[in-house]
Amino acid sequence: MQPVYLNHLLIFLDAETYRSIGASGFLNGHFACSEERTTHDQATGMSWTGRYYYGRETYFEFMDPGRTSWAPRDAIAFGIEQEGGSEDLAGRLERALKRDITRFKRKRRYRDQDIPWFWTVDIPRKEDARLISWVMEYDPGFLDRWAPDLPPGMPRAGTDRIARSGFLTRYRSAISDDLPGRLFRDITSVTVTLPPDEADLLEAELGVYGYVAAKMDNPVERSADDGVGTKPGSAVCIAAGKTDDDAGAKPSGIEKRASFRGPDLDIVVEWSTRGGGFAGPGADPPAVGAVPAGARADRTGSAASGLFGDGYGITEFSMETQPVSVTTTHTFGPACRLTVDRTGKAAWSFRPDAG
Repeated sequence: MQPVYLNHLLIFLDAETYRSIGASGFLNGHFACSEERTTHDQATGMSWTGRYYYGRETYFEFMDPGRTSWAPRDAIAFGIEQEGGSEDLAGRLERALKRDITRFKRKRRYRDQDIPWFWTVDIPRKEDARLISWVMEYDPGFLDRWAPDLPPGMPRAGTDRIARSGFLTRYRSAISDDLPGRLFRDITSVTVTLPPDEADLLEAELGVYGYVAAKMDNPVERSADDGVGTKPGSAVCIAAGKTDDDAGAKPSGIEKRASFRGPDLDIVVEWSTRGGGFAGPGADPPAVGAVPAGARADRTGSAASGLFGDGYGITEFSMETQPVSVTTTHTFGPACRLTVDRTGKAAWSFRPDAG
């Protein structure tokens, strides 16, 4: 079975938090090679704008919901590095999930030409899904035609022509950014909080990819006195060196947690009957689009509204970084903070403030 790697994570933010991230000298000038980019797909008429943060083989992007064609929902983009592998993978997904799988070629505009960019294997989800995912297989001719004079030079035949590392080298070179001088290296784990039906689908999808599952006991969530704003065992607690006792765990609306290990990524899936911790333990989950009574600020910086405010989606992810001299936490909104640990780990948290 061909490995299915992480390609990138996509996280939607509200306008105020997006502006705060864009104005951060630390984040954009020191933490990672970065750019703000608007991409147009002439074939579909779609466009999207976001801030991109590039590592060696993986990257993450924060989306501007006001300048993006699709509904605001987080995403995990996987990637394969075997030419022609996306067609085989689409067939395996159809057989395992018993649903139609869409496979199409995405193009990227360069000097008035639409250049074949990558194959997308897309798993259809309901319109109000909190998380979407797809698998990418880069086009082997893309680097020959998109900014071809920049590193990494002419890729050799075979896997190197569609390797994530080559594409990210080209992306970084196009913005004259220097990876050795930045902290961020690669994403190592991600936590997603989903309604049970969506978590079940993601679990089945990861099974097709060959990710190995391990159930995690005693679902827990941060308490109001957790200064870092995370739950024990989470990516942020690990990055900050916090123990279970430090974190002050309490029962939550999370029914189950499971960890799935892939070739370069750990994925923690939380089955939740409610998002973000708005209601008390045992409370009924709010209807989609409803604002629960007493709702706290969420990642949008305002009271809960629609899909933004329900606390689902990507709630944490951790990264490998260069070591630093002191651990720091950088806050960009009421539910958006980055902890950079001195030992060479860092983590983003998008969980709502406790109070």
